[in-house]
Amino acid sequence: MNGQPGRRLPVFVCVCLVFISAVTLSGVALALDASSLKELAQLARAGAPQLALRRMDAEQPAAAQDLVQWTAWEQERLQILAGQGLNADLIARVDSMPASVDEHFRRMALSLKADAQLQLGQADAARQTVRTLLWSQGAAVDTASLTRWRRLVVRSYLLEDKNEDARLALLRYRQDFGDEDPQWRWLSARVMLKGNHAESAFKLLKRDETPQGRFLRYTAQLRVAPQQAAAVEKIAVKQAQQTDVPQLKSAFWGLAAAAAKQAGQPYQQIEYLEHALALPFDHELMHGVLELDADQLWDAYLQLGKRIGNSEQKLLGSDEDWYFPATEAMEKEPLRARVLFSVLSEYGSDAQRRSLAHEYLVGMLDDLPNGKLLVQRLYLESRRFADVGKLPPVIRYRLIDEALESGELKTASRLMAGLAEPPAGGDRFAWDLRRARVAIFTDEVTTGADVLQQLLAKKELVWDEQKVDRFLQVVFDLQTLQYHQQALALFTALLDKPLGQQQQRELLFWMADSLQQLKQYERAAYLYLKSATLTDITAMDPWAQTARYRAAKVLVKAGLLEDARQIYTGLLRATRDTSRKAVLENEIQRLHLVSSARHKGS
Repeated sequence: MNGQPGRRLPVFVCVCLVFISAVTLSGVALALDASSLKELAQLARAGAPQLALRRMDAEQPAAAQDLVQWTAWEQERLQILAGQGLNADLIARVDSMPASVDEHFRRMALSLKADAQLQLGQADAARQTVRTLLWSQGAAVDTASLTRWRRLVVRSYLLEDKNEDARLALLRYRQDFGDEDPQWRWLSARVMLKGNHAESAFKLLKRDETPQGRFLRYTAQLRVAPQQAAAVEKIAVKQAQQTDVPQLKSAFWGLAAAAAKQAGQPYQQIEYLEHALALPFDHELMHGVLELDADQLWDAYLQLGKRIGNSEQKLLGSDEDWYFPATEAMEKEPLRARVLFSVLSEYGSDAQRRSLAHEYLVGMLDDLPNGKLLVQRLYLESRRFADVGKLPPVIRYRLIDEALESGELKTASRLMAGLAEPPAGGDRFAWDLRRARVAIFTDEVTTGADVLQQLLAKKELVWDEQKVDRFLQVVFDLQTLQYHQQALALFTALLDKPLGQQQQRELLFWMADSLQQLKQYERAAYLYLKSATLTDITAMDPWAQTARYRAAKVLVKAGLLEDARQIYTGLLRATRDTSRKAVLENEIQRLHLVSSARHKGS
């Protein structure tokens, strides 16, 4: 096994080059220029926002060193977080910003924070943030900012269903800023619809041709004139097909479903609900105006299924009445097949047949555009599966895999609760590693470490090179999260396994890393040197050189300067590379200076 198992090896050459750069710049970290920030902004807009954020973490100047540069970077970071809907992360960044930031940036950041709080349903907290903006500003505020903040207040009242407070706030807004702003009209229409004044909302939006205005107008029309449901359905479908904004598309599909239900078109209702639930929602736009959730689709499936059963004399509990017609319809009438499988999944005669029906249903939903999101909504956002124990195991395991792939570890943890066994035919070792990793990343570190210790205690388990590597990835998670004591215990237990010499060297190295973080410098130096010399006391291969270099660095921290000097000198003799020699000579020179200073002090 060469190199390291999926983890960075601090290669000596790289260390040297970095150190030389630092020496050349006399220890001054130069801030990256504006072109670097522009490049990261373009990277985010090109579809890689997570990569842009990660690079920002590494490259953004510190506020204490250059507040102007930090502010420029932070402004772009907040925009990326807002655009990706990472609202909790955005709020945390704003809460930790330095008090010395300029007023313009502070207002922008707090405005984004208030909006993020609304997106998370934190209406009262959003109003508190807006009050800070409205009451604590010393300098003059532009009208655009004032109107935005006042609208945020109205939106927060609507989110809490405080319709009268929202209505009064809108009246004051109209008195101060007029009623030409389309956002004022949308807010007013939402207040009217929530207050059962659909006709007033329809009149207000009669000439509003914005997508939001049309959605609210046609929603009002359906309420005012339910006999026009077929016409509203046709219009909503057209609007859904024309808009490119996923949230608006889902809203129009949801409206089309409501109109189809009103018009007595159950097949169309189900089709539109499937489209709507497969897209992200604009919860704020639809709140209190249009109901759209997973249980609507489940209810529509089952209601239509029972109607089919009545007309075709199918008996609930007689599985063959449903199963064979469903499989026959899969190719030519897939929607009918999904309806029949949903009935069988609910009323099948035993758990195994119900599970099979769920498996068929999910397989068909997967074939639809954005089918994965649709499946997640149907099973994770439905009241009928609020207790995850009621989820069919085959669906539960699938959702766990998807949650892990997308990094939704809290969801994975909830789904894994009580599931000690892997899926049928699954790899028990891999399953336990998943359980451990999810536990570690959801603050159940003791549970995660216990699962790993249980794996190590299994006498029947054969530890080959691949298993060790996979196990180590989870232990590295503990190190990353700074749980070094737990990591050390696991590394130590793993050392007792029949490992190859290179794997032993690697384990010793990672153990030394944790000891260094725990400031146990002498023990860390010992293990670094043991890693370097395990195969040969005189070894100077790349791994040995890196480990020796690390040992020397921690020996300096331990105050053992002469030992460090001897190791640096040995490395200097062993290398022919000019840049490495320069680094080592600098290290030795620094040791002379530190040693001289200590002698003078004594």
